[in-house]
Amino acid sequence: MALAKDSKLFAAGVDIHGVHDWVGRSNLLTAFDNSYEKAPDYQQAIKTGWLSSPVSAINTWTSPVLIIHGDDDRNVAFGQSIDLISRLEKKGVPYETLMIPDDTHHWMNFNNAVKAYAAVADYFVKKFK
Repeated sequence: MALAKDSKLFAAGVDIHGVHDWVGRSNLLTAFDNSYEKAPDYQQAIKTGWLSSPVSAINTWTSPVLIIHGDDDRNVAFGQSIDLISRLEKKGVPYETLMIPDDTHHWMNFNNAVKAYAAVADYFVKKFK
C-alpha cells in the first residue's frame, strides 16, 4: 500500500504474499447479490475495501518491487500477486518475482523461508548499493 500511495517516499519495496485488491478478488461484491437485506453501509464497505487496496492507487505506483508468493497459499490467493504483476507491467513499473512452488502462506518448508528472506536482503542490497 505504501508503494502505491506514496512512491516518492520509497526507493524500493518488497511484497510478500500481499493482498492487493480487497474487493474484486473477494466475494464482497457478490455475497449479497440475492439477499433481501443488505447492511446499511454495504456500499461504503465496498468503497472502503477498494480504497484500502494497493491496486486502487496503481496509477501513482512507480517504486520497484520484489513480489514473493507461494503458489499453494491458502490465506492469500496466488492470483493476487499475478494480478498485481499484470498491472505493474502495464504501467512499466520495475518488478522482480520469487514464486515458490508447492508452499503455503507460512512457508511450511523451512528452506523456502530462508530462500524468501535471503531474496529480500539481496534485493535491498542490489537496490541500495
